[in-house]
Amino acid sequence: MKVQAETLINRFIRTHSVAFSSKDFMRALAKMGVRASRRECEEYLATHSCIFAVSNGLYITRSGAFTKQFFSFKPTRFEVEQNVFAAGGRCMPFVDPEMLPSELTFLYNGKMLAQQTAEFDNGTAGDLFALYGSEFASQYIAADPSNAAIDLVAQDFELPAKVNLTCNTLQPLVKYGGFKYGDRILCRVVNWDLGHIEVMPVKRNEKYMRVQVDDLERQNWYALLEELLLASFETIGPCASIEEQLAHVFLDNSETLCTSGCGSVEEFLAQSRRVAYEPFGVETRLWRAGEEAPAVGKWNELSEEDALVAAEERILDNLAVPDYILDAYIEDQLFNKKYEPEKIIAQILPENVHLTVAEKRFFLLHVNGRHDIIRKAYNWFADFSVGPLRHRALALYKTVSLLVFEIDSSVVDLELYPQQELVILSQIFSHVLRILEMIEMEPSAAIEDMDEIKLSLEGMESNFEEIRGALVKVIEDEKRKGFVVIK
Repeated sequence: MKVQAETLINRFIRTHSVAFSSKDFMRALAKMGVRASRRECEEYLATHSCIFAVSNGLYITRSGAFTKQFFSFKPTRFEVEQNVFAAGGRCMPFVDPEMLPSELTFLYNGKMLAQQTAEFDNGTAGDLFALYGSEFASQYIAADPSNAAIDLVAQDFELPAKVNLTCNTLQPLVKYGGFKYGDRILCRVVNWDLGHIEVMPVKRNEKYMRVQVDDLERQNWYALLEELLLASFETIGPCASIEEQLAHVFLDNSETLCTSGCGSVEEFLAQSRRVAYEPFGVETRLWRAGEEAPAVGKWNELSEEDALVAAEERILDNLAVPDYILDAYIEDQLFNKKYEPEKIIAQILPENVHLTVAEKRFFLLHVNGRHDIIRKAYNWFADFSVGPLRHRALALYKTVSLLVFEIDSSVVDLELYPQQELVILSQIFSHVLRILEMIEMEPSAAIEDMDEIKLSLEGMESNFEEIRGALVKVIEDEKRKGFVVIK
């Protein structure tokens, strides 16, 4: 029943096309046999990546937001010469972000465009995937089925000089629409769930005056997009990804951006002097050109009272360790053929946090309970390959989480910390948590990706050592200010 309910909820999220309230969602769940309170529904909707909050307490799914909306792109000369086009990041943010570009289906006059493989130099391919961020572009390219032979880990995450991309033929557009280099492809998602996109060739009129009118209309579009992106930097800051940033901007301004005369994000970025790809820790975001995207700003400012409450909540959240972290510490001890629950508690809690007798007793009961459950099914031989990896990840988690706790519990204004170091710390903390979650929840996947995880841990350890000093210095400087020398 639970699996069936999850399937039905997923179907609702992927296909519901109109705005709805939390009450509507609660009723939909009830029809699926799932009972949930209004508050539980609101919490679920607020955190789901495929649902946006709109006005008047309403929500809309990504499917509802972007189905039938126009977007466009202009194939490169190389693509037209090869009689193909690659999707790359050109359909962002209108399609499911979880779908690979090679999984999208393009339709012309109701018929599916055939797919074929084309060879690109890695720089050209990287440009097509730039909206995923330079740090992820090579992984998306390597994930294309036509590049199954590429082992990124073995090549230190460097692509070979030539790569393959699954492309879509331009032949019907050339044959029936007279498509040639300089023309555009106007797109519209017709089935978000399946990733079906309708395409229409847009001829560039070769008459001089007509070209001027078309270009002026598109330049106005680029100017508007620039202003809207700059405004979004102020109100929502750097989002979790470039895709999420674009999703909010296009959702909120679909009437003016999603028109038949639209330009493309990739062309906009090639000409904009005010918006560019900029560093955000070890990742990339769209931001004001020449500036690094900061960790804090107007978008996450809190009043003094709210800041105190938020700090307390963050500290409590840090102490409320997820079960998979606790399980990892228990299995780390089992791997070393010992069990010391007191040491587990000491490893989890920061040194300056002292539990009451009752709190410690409760914590010990919980640890012992988890240990009893895990020990019955634990297999040392099966854990032999992943055990050292878990130990290394826990060591990094310990040092990183302690610094995060120190920052959260300090009285230092976050704006006083070096922003990129703060961003990188947050990214390392999130990533090591994901690694430990994979090791505990999906051990077979962790074993399969072991080489990649080792390289990732090595990179995070190095990055942490590079940023730790600058962050600790701010804390120590602030502590010194609290001391007064009495003569």
